[in-house]
Amino acid sequence: MSHFTTKMPTMKEIEQWLFRKMQEEFAKAMARVLEVLDQQILEQRNRERYRVKEEREASVNTVFGNIRFKRRLYRDRKSGKYVYLLDQLLQFEGRGKVSPHLEETAIAFASQGPSYRDSAKRLKQLLGYDVLSHQAIREKLLAHAEQPVSVVERRPARVLFVEVDRLYTKLQRSNKRGIENAIAVVHEGWEKSGKRVRLKNKQHYLHAGGGDFWEGFGDFLVERYEIDENTWLVVNGDGAPWIGECTSYFHRCLYMLDRYHVARDLKRFVGHLPKVWETVRQSLAKQNAAALLATVEGVSEQEMAEENRKDWKLYKRFLKRHQDHLDDYRNTLQAQGIDTSSMRPMGSAESQMRIFAKRTKRGGYSWSERGVRAMLRTMMRNNETGWMVKMTEGHGSRQTAFQRSVSMRQLLRSVTQQTKGCIAGMIRILQGPKQSSTTGMALKALRGY
Repeated sequence: MSHFTTKMPTMKEIEQWLFRKMQEEFAKAMARVLEVLDQQILEQRNRERYRVKEEREASVNTVFGNIRFKRRLYRDRKSGKYVYLLDQLLQFEGRGKVSPHLEETAIAFASQGPSYRDSAKRLKQLLGYDVLSHQAIREKLLAHAEQPVSVVERRPARVLFVEVDRLYTKLQRSNKRGIENAIAVVHEGWEKSGKRVRLKNKQHYLHAGGGDFWEGFGDFLVERYEIDENTWLVVNGDGAPWIGECTSYFHRCLYMLDRYHVARDLKRFVGHLPKVWETVRQSLAKQNAAALLATVEGVSEQEMAEENRKDWKLYKRFLKRHQDHLDDYRNTLQAQGIDTSSMRPMGSAESQMRIFAKRTKRGGYSWSERGVRAMLRTMMRNNETGWMVKMTEGHGSRQTAFQRSVSMRQLLRSVTQQTKGCIAGMIRILQGPKQSSTTGMALKALRGY
């Protein structure tokens, strides 16, 4: 029976061993692909413009560990600068030491929270080695958030839906105790994704700096949509005066009072009256403002707790002022000949704010203004859908030195000749007495290639 007592590795040990082997094989394959691409660039470059100077080794951390590969440095005769054509082709700064995918993974971990330190620990646990410090992750998130984005195309829009709210966050090392971040979520409607419904082409606007919110938001819309006097905006908010000003900025704008906030406040006032609360709840669900106000007016101050009577009187006035903002917006759009069959009631502002608040408020964190805005921008870009692209500095109008399509399978399958290119150094025949020989003269004629 001794052969049954042989010590076997555990499932965890097998998984760890195989993962490390996969990391090693990936590093080899990745280095090989990059060096083959660099060789093809060497063969297909503009020889009159780019002259090979030397070959240098680069080291880059990736999600599968560290890889080392060689790439050629060229002198651009036109600009007089030295460039790595491989870096330009891949839109990657070779001196960065971290691959773009690994950097995005670290930033995604940081945006999910709860902290930068935790993100660094999770990366180490996942990959098996120290990748980035928590401070390095923070710096990369700040740089990533402050990079400009460009719109691929402006989209036509007949109706745009806007959810607006403010998020308060505490500040550190500042004369102000906190900052209110005004945020708008814009989408084109609703679409089914399996059994769930999601917002279509969701975009975010974070108001930064001074100036009027709606003016800045208007510039944001013009940059992304082909809007005109026939475009409708349906804005949903909690009743704050600054949100209600939207109707004075846009030609066709419907302002809706957020049903979540109305239901929350009415629950506080009439929750102890079951019949009244049920009628109120049904009126809100049907977006029947007349029925809601009739029910509310029927509740006297004597039915309120003494400490709520003054607030109840003020809240009834508030609802009466916003009666038009409690009706179903689809009725107005239908009267304008717009198909509303796929439209749903507004009210996703609060759920959007919870996502941001979970990262920026959980744990009692305080932020710098730059830090909290960078975190919010990062979370917004991670949650956006549609047609936005990130602009990488230095590669906005890059020249492609390698035009032919590349098959990764072919690069990994075919063993190409190991080529060193032209290494900086001395060719003896060009320095000795034989430099005037036939071979020497032929080599001199190749100068510049």
